Amino acid sequence: MSAYPPRTPQHVPSAYNSHQTPQGQGGGSTGGGFPANNNTPSNFNSPPPGTATATGIPGTAQVPGTQHPDSYFSESRKGEVNELRQLLRNFNIERDAQRKRDIMKKVIAYMTLGIDVSRLFSEMMMAIETRDLVIKKMVYLYMSNYASSNPELAQMCTNTLQKDCGNEDPMVRGLALRALCSLNLPEMVEYIGEPLRKSLTDPHAYVRKTGVMAVLKLYHLDHDCFIKCDFVDIVYDMLRDGDANVVSNCILVLNEIMAVEGGMALNRAIMLHLLNRIHEFSEFGILPVLDLVARYQPA
Repeated sequence: MSAYPPRTPQHVPSAYNSHQTPQGQGGGSTGGGFPANNNTPSNFNSPPPGTATATGIPGTAQVPGTQHPDSYFSESRKGEVNELRQLLRNFNIERDAQRKRDIMKKVIAYMTLGIDVSRLFSEMMMAIETRDLVIKKMVYLYMSNYASSNPELAQMCTNTLQKDCGNEDPMVRGLALRALCSLNLPEMVEYIGEPLRKSLTDPHAYVRKTGVMAVLKLYHLDHDCFIKCDFVDIVYDMLRDGDANVVSNCILVLNEIMAVEGGMALNRAIMLHLLNRIHEFSEFGILPVLDLVARYQPA
């Protein structure tokens, strides 16, 4: 068995620069070099009694014409889900591409806020047949989130997802495979095996990288099917992949699958191969390789 490499997120702390307001001359607190006028009455700048305020706090002046900006995350109206359903029913006849995106964004925004929009599952699935990659991403995200509560409807989209796994656009192929494996439905396992196997030999690195992570999802979804497909040996062989990101994902997946055994098996050939390509890895991808170096014990 030939064997040759997940990205570890790295948080870069933000830098904050303090801004110091120039102090007035003579110890005053006003800018511009003018001393503070201590003879100014304390209520000189206060609004007259009874003046309406913007915040409801006395002493805060009302700014005419100001209001809270509209956004997807500040709207909360009665019957909002029903309004979205009506918009989605007219989705296919809508010609304005930007308006279509806005409708989808609103659905995803409500879903993110915790509003139950699972009732829109049928209407959302009607929008999956689109060439707009942005809309397709949002439909996939919605479907992955609510598939468990609508398993029968999710199965109806199987043909579309399998078709997208063979799309000419590598981005669509990768996203469709990820969505197919993210449904987390045991009854969908039989539809995952073939697209997954093809993705591991796809000519585009993004699809292969996504396929490697999909192997891990299949491992957690149906262990018996995973063993029958013999994906472990395939992933080991993919350590020779020409793309360093694919190799990094292979290391992550193998380490998790073989965690009970202490991680992926190592030998001299694997370590030499990885060390010879160490300059190809990103700052994220190099971390699992270095972990292997620390763990490797020469025979």
